[in-house]
Amino acid sequence: MTEHPHGQDEPIKPFVTDQCTLFPDGDWGGCCVEHDRAYWRGGTRQQRREADIEVMRCVAARGHPWVAMVMYVGVRVGGTPWLPTAWRWGFGYKFPRGYR
Repeated sequence: MTEHPHGQDEPIKPFVTDQCTLFPDGDWGGCCVEHDRAYWRGGTRQQRREADIEVMRCVAARGHPWVAMVMYVGVRVGGTPWLPTAWRWGFGYKFPRGYR
């Protein structure tokens, strides 16, 4: 396995994305892909918070501040690593992984 820049091993599952999981894909789809990449890789609680803030900023920068806030609340509630969902924090690893 190769090392992640933050000292963690690389995910064992290949990266996949459906853009904005359970949310309409607008002109902010690229924001969601990068957010999915962060969630696939997982990491610390702080890294998750930063990824969630970044997707909110990215969507807002495209002129959708209300969508960005709704999306932020959704990922904070639904992205926990403690649920066996396909979109959880660290979904590139076997469940359960938690935070690193």
